[in-house]
Amino acid sequence: MGIASLVIGIIALVVGAFPFCGTWALVPAIIGLILGIVDLVIKSRSGKPKGTAIAGVILNPLAIIAIIIWWVLMLSQGEMYDPQGSWQQIPGQQIPGQQVPGQPMQPMEPMQPMQPMEPMEPVQPQPQP
Repeated sequence: MGIASLVIGIIALVVGAFPFCGTWALVPAIIGLILGIVDLVIKSRSGKPKGTAIAGVILNPLAIIAIIIWWVLMLSQGEMYDPQGSWQQIPGQQIPGQQVPGQPMQPMEPMQPMQPMEPMEPVQPQPQP
């Protein structure tokens, strides 16, 4: 169980460091933490080495903390998840140039035609002394 906790902790920590992917690592990190604690208790009673269990008990909470930090960072940026499956802006926060619902669209500025370029003079190499 200690090795499983260690492996799950490593994978959850690596995956938990990536935004939007870390949410999938939360459940395995919790399971890995439970496995590590159970293995730590069993090995401490029997007097066996507990290195892998301790590593699992350390890595899995680190993965959980990394996932929570990403959640806090994403929610603090003004976005929230809509249960219908789309990201929406929190009311009251306006992005410059964004269309406001219920208001007519502003016309775009007309594009300027391209101007012809003046021909460039060839560059003469300078003689080397």
